[in-house]
Amino acid sequence: MFSPANQEGGPAKGTRSSRRRQRPVSSDNSVQQPKAKRQRVPLSETTFVNPDAPTEMFEVKSDKLDMLSVKRDGIENVVPAPRKELSVRSKKPKAGERSSKGDGSIILTSNNAYAVSKLPALPDRLRQDAPNRQHGAIYASNGYALSLTHTHAFVWPYTSTASSPETFTFALPYPSKHASDPLPLGSLVAPSASSDEPGLVIVMPVSGKISYWESISSAVTLDFLSKQRTGVEDSISGMFSGEHVIHIVNAESAGFVLVLTSGRLAYMTVRDGHGRPGISVQFLRNGLSNNVGGFFGSIRHALSASPLRGDIAAVRSGSGTKLGERIIVAATTKGKLLSWRVHRGGHHELLTDVDIKDQLAKEIQETDSEAIGLPQDSLEVHDFTFIPRGLDRKHVDSSRLSQALLRQDDSVQHLLLLTSFTSRRQSRYSLVELVISVEGVKIGMVRPLTSYSTPARTTTPIKPRIYLPRPALVAFVIFDRAVVIASMVQPPDSPESQLQEDSHIIPATFEDVIDFRDEDDVQIVGSGIEEPTGNNYTQDELRAHRPRTKNPAAVLLLQGAGTVRVAVSDIERFASDEPPKVTAKTKLEQAVFFGVKEANPLVFQGRRNLPFSNKEIADAAIELSNEIVSSKSPFLASLSASLEVNMKTRVSYLDALIAHLVALHVELDARSRWLLLYNAEKMTVATWIWEQHERFLAERPKGDKKTLISETAVFINENQKTEPIAAIGEVDSVRHWFMHDVWRLDIFIAWGYQVIKTTWTEKLVNEAGLARLVWEAATVNNGALREAHRYRLSNARLYKIDPRQTAGGNAIPEPWTATHLVANNVKRLLEFCHLFLDTYFLPSDGQNSVDRKLLEQIRDLLPAFTRQYLTVLQEFSAWAAKSEDAQAQELGKTYRQHYLNDVYEKVLKLKDYDLWEQAIGLAQEYNALVTLADVVVQQILTLESDAGSPETTSSQAQEKLALADEKKQQMGRLMEKYHEKFAFRAYEVLLKNSGVQGVLDFQYDKGGYATKFLRTKPELAKISWINDVQREKDIDHAAETLLSLGLGREQQIWNKKIELSLGKLALMVEESEHSVNGDISSTHSDSEAKNGANLQKIDRELELIKIQDALYSMIFPTIREGVDAAAELELAMKEHGALIPKKQKALAQIFEDGMERLLKHEALQPFTLIDLLTLSYLDESHWDLIGDQFYLALRVAGFALKGEDRVNAERLIWRRCFIRDDWKRVNETNDKADDDQLATIGETRAYKTMFAVADENNLDKTFRPFVKPSDALGVYTEALDRRFDAMHDDFRHKLLDAMNWEDGKLRNFIEKARLDAWAASTRDSAEKTVMNALNRKTAEAKQQRDSRKQAVADAANAARNGRSGNANGNANGSSIVSAKAPFARLSDGERTQLFVA
Repeated sequence: MFSPANQEGGPAKGTRSSRRRQRPVSSDNSVQQPKAKRQRVPLSETTFVNPDAPTEMFEVKSDKLDMLSVKRDGIENVVPAPRKELSVRSKKPKAGERSSKGDGSIILTSNNAYAVSKLPALPDRLRQDAPNRQHGAIYASNGYALSLTHTHAFVWPYTSTASSPETFTFALPYPSKHASDPLPLGSLVAPSASSDEPGLVIVMPVSGKISYWESISSAVTLDFLSKQRTGVEDSISGMFSGEHVIHIVNAESAGFVLVLTSGRLAYMTVRDGHGRPGISVQFLRNGLSNNVGGFFGSIRHALSASPLRGDIAAVRSGSGTKLGERIIVAATTKGKLLSWRVHRGGHHELLTDVDIKDQLAKEIQETDSEAIGLPQDSLEVHDFTFIPRGLDRKHVDSSRLSQALLRQDDSVQHLLLLTSFTSRRQSRYSLVELVISVEGVKIGMVRPLTSYSTPARTTTPIKPRIYLPRPALVAFVIFDRAVVIASMVQPPDSPESQLQEDSHIIPATFEDVIDFRDEDDVQIVGSGIEEPTGNNYTQDELRAHRPRTKNPAAVLLLQGAGTVRVAVSDIERFASDEPPKVTAKTKLEQAVFFGVKEANPLVFQGRRNLPFSNKEIADAAIELSNEIVSSKSPFLASLSASLEVNMKTRVSYLDALIAHLVALHVELDARSRWLLLYNAEKMTVATWIWEQHERFLAERPKGDKKTLISETAVFINENQKTEPIAAIGEVDSVRHWFMHDVWRLDIFIAWGYQVIKTTWTEKLVNEAGLARLVWEAATVNNGALREAHRYRLSNARLYKIDPRQTAGGNAIPEPWTATHLVANNVKRLLEFCHLFLDTYFLPSDGQNSVDRKLLEQIRDLLPAFTRQYLTVLQEFSAWAAKSEDAQAQELGKTYRQHYLNDVYEKVLKLKDYDLWEQAIGLAQEYNALVTLADVVVQQILTLESDAGSPETTSSQAQEKLALADEKKQQMGRLMEKYHEKFAFRAYEVLLKNSGVQGVLDFQYDKGGYATKFLRTKPELAKISWINDVQREKDIDHAAETLLSLGLGREQQIWNKKIELSLGKLALMVEESEHSVNGDISSTHSDSEAKNGANLQKIDRELELIKIQDALYSMIFPTIREGVDAAAELELAMKEHGALIPKKQKALAQIFEDGMERLLKHEALQPFTLIDLLTLSYLDESHWDLIGDQFYLALRVAGFALKGEDRVNAERLIWRRCFIRDDWKRVNETNDKADDDQLATIGETRAYKTMFAVADENNLDKTFRPFVKPSDALGVYTEALDRRFDAMHDDFRHKLLDAMNWEDGKLRNFIEKARLDAWAASTRDSAEKTVMNALNRKTAEAKQQRDSRKQAVADAANAARNGRSGNANGNANGSSIVSAKAPFARLSDGERTQLFVA
């Protein structure tokens, strides 16, 4: 993925001409091979090449190699034949790869401060041997890189644009004996006067053997042209047993410094005083001992007195003031510093020997509070570097370093140290400025490194390294798998920075860390720096391979990856008023845009936490997500030939963003999680829509390339999209929308319907064209919402959301998939699809011009489209319910109602298009059991109806009936699954369409839901009791049902009479069954008691029915001539309401209402029946036909009322009874005989009622509802009975006035006509009359019994006397009075006669 853009673009450009043909080394190699054809892929080292072809990769052999042809301990020692590696034209960059400006490099990461790039040049041998041990260095001064293995040295121009550059391979004369031996040490040597190419010196650490080649290119040439030795070899004299070289330090032009494990330093030169190749080595004196052993010292002194023994941290060389003079500084890990001045030829002098450990610890801990708690003895010096001299004044003023920057003489060594305090698991690194002069050692700036805390590893090929390239504004700290970039600039003046300085706190400046993968085959094995070259190039700087740059950089040899450059983007910006900063967004950008690339050696997550709060990271993530969706990030291309690739890349960036946040364990708030998810959904869905657009284009004929998607992009209002700028070439509105407006995807989806609406209303296309647009719109709307929900479901755990719960709260915007605009337009589009299909699909005449196949595709989309529409409604209403916005809440309630309606209507509509199974599936999915029941039952009914159609053949009818039976079985299974909620609705539909028999005949009800359904529906009680008897065989419950129906719910008097009678019969049957079975259990006793009570209720209700029927029988002759109900009511009111005064309209109204119900045969309430009986005018014949009307009213009160209601009802009845007569006339006894007065009393209604009550009392001793007239006063004069609680106040007041009118009339009789006394006298007379009648009837009965006895005796005598004859007598025709009825009811005339007597 990280292949450079110009990886193989022609032959590599070497420093020497490659046109010169070389002679063959031997005759064996003289055979010419065919010329290699030009290829687009790099040739590997195993490629068969022509030895006569121009060589670009060379191997230099030593004359002694033949003696070392045997491998030792697995170390390679095979000398391959001289060969070349062709560099053919590089391949094209892969999609998504980023290349820099023409150098073929690949950008691994970048931000506003720096860029990390992978350089293309790397020898194939190193690429293939990446897992093997190696190390090296970068030499920016000549543009070459050096890499060393146990057996070879490789030199190549690392800035070459070819992936396989011109490479010089040197087979080492004395390779390592063991794989565990230290790797060879080497360094490039400055070019000699006769060459432009550098030389190479190699030191074997263990043996001390040294090899030197004066020029890397001439070594190859001479080696091939002659058999003479082209290199110089020597060895280090005076090495101790077990001692080996660990560092080689370039101190040219003075020479080199070798560092040994014993701590000794040796000075090495590779040229003699005349500039000719020649190797010499001598050890440096430390100046601290009495060295009598000469210049090289003694063994005793070397082992015992060396201040550097065993813990050397670094040795560096600095420039001296004179030609051929260098300053060498060495530092130990524990803070010991020594410096020498070394002259060409080996002369040297000790300048400094000082221990700064305590001083370092004190200064660091005073500056860095984080280091205070760490062990002081853990202080360690890792590396140091010389601070550049001769800087511009502006850079000196900007630097945080001391004024020692201005010193130019070599009496002052200006150093920058890398130190650390280390605990068990972390280190606290610091950069410390050190000034060494004749006055002593002074510590200047202390800059803690806060971005990296991993302890340094001891087993890595390199130790931590620090670089401070010119202009000394940025330091690079190189670890084995990380690079820290730290600003050395003084921060801009601010009150905050001033306070920090006063408190000895270093103000924060730019600092960032670049991490590499923590893998065995990826580690930094060498490094170097590139410094700005300026505009005036020297002769050395004009060399072909030397990099020319305006900004400093660190260059790394990364094993397993190649050469990596870490370059500052703009060094001057670090010294500006607005220096670059490490922000949460920049760190996220690096991880997102570069972390997704394959084979990227950098790692962006999991290594360490970001130094930002959760909110800062969340806000940065949202901002970055928005930029990716809208293509506003500078890391995104503004134009892409393949929009699909561009969009998929943006999707991968959004996926990488959330994955990175998860890896960092960032605690995102709910709003941030949902916003990030919404953006990812939009990008994913937009990609899918673009794919559909390309599919639509392919399916359309040539010349018709305007799809629904392209039309939507054009139709969207200009205020709802980013308009393309034609002046700069933005002419494709569709691609422009998908590049810049995906974040408005909800508007795009909603506008699909607007396109259809406009096209339809303005007739922009014909019917066939409209059909295709409708299909595309339905496809896009359905698919977009489906893909969004699918993405949400599959990534719910990653975003830590519950996909079943809709996000809510004011902080979270409405779901983009369910905005009110989307919900409204999806609803309209779905309904338009219904309308379109109803118009063109359902008619089967085939007369329309629309493609039938396209119509079927639209129909097939309906179930899925309906599902998405219902989900949209659910989402929006759920979100709105959680919102604190009152308007949103109201809108949510509206859409909730839409859902409740449409989950029935829209799903049920599918049956019109023969989508029965899909409708059933949707109803089950949304738990719409009402809809489910309707669909299932209607499918069954439709099948049965079709089976009975005349157009259906017998075989088809059988198939449909079989299918209907299967659906009935399915209906039974659904009942078992969903229980009453489904079963009850199914029976409702079945009852409505198939009647009672359809419910009773359904045979797949295994759970008894039909019985439960009927029993829970009071209005179905008339069917329920039949089901109880027929299916359940439950006579007891049938009786209860009939009783409940007859007592409480039946409105028709005849039905009520039948139901109560049947209920009574059922109770009696149940009792008889218990008696036959001999059941004497306590349960039976309870049941018997309960049945007894129920029988009493039935008897009372039947008595009330008898009374109502009796009253109707008296009214019926009056209404017989009525032509309709209104005429009948009018006749009844005219005849029987005549006693109600016209001014008492309230009384007339309640009487009329009761009369109307009586005529309709409704079961009357007790008070209504009492009103009719007490207010009606009935002729005198009713006494003989039905009994006294007031007596019947009292019987109603006794049967139906209890407590206070019964008392008040009896008072009302007696009040109306007393005021029916003129008691003033009764009270006028002047000129009247007793018989006349008694006759007057006997004619009153009160007497007749009292006589009937007294007569009844003989049968029922508890029936004594007598009320004294004065006790009847006041009833219902202040409060009416409960029938009128809900009536209007005006009517109630009028009715109270009527009651008071009755009360006033009664009070007048009591006060003016002595009604209380007359009532008592009348009651006494009535009771005596009843007793007289009883006595008379008793005497008559006794006489009849005596007559029968005499007749029997006469017959017996006749038999004894032998007389024969008929003994029929009067016995057969005699009237016998039952003992249970001691007297028969008297006629009105008989009562009067008895009373007068």
